[in-house]
Amino acid sequence: MGDAVPSLESIIEIFACTAHTAIAVHCPTCPRMSDSEHGMLRAIAAAQKERDDIAREQFECWLPPVGADWALAPVRGLATIFRMAGLILPDRHVPSFEHDRTMAMKSWLVGSPTLH
Repeated sequence: MGDAVPSLESIIEIFACTAHTAIAVHCPTCPRMSDSEHGMLRAIAAAQKERDDIAREQFECWLPPVGADWALAPVRGLATIFRMAGLILPDRHVPSFEHDRTMAMKSWLVGSPTLH
């Protein structure tokens, strides 16, 4: 897990600095995964298959194009760590919804229902 820390820190910083839409992240004890968590795993699976176009498209659900570009390197790092640990994620690319229909959020409350 220690090897994953720099990649995770980079992704968190990219989201903190550039995200236009909040992501839903559940606590480790929650039995359900959010759509955002599924999206992150899809991006990692795409990176394992060297499908940067799909990983980038996934990140564009939450980030502007430049942020999506920045997120590719750390997600590739996570993909490599997962692969080296024997965790090969299946490619379950689901076409994303239209970005034009996404409501941009400038800020959100820390206590929002997206985190629990």
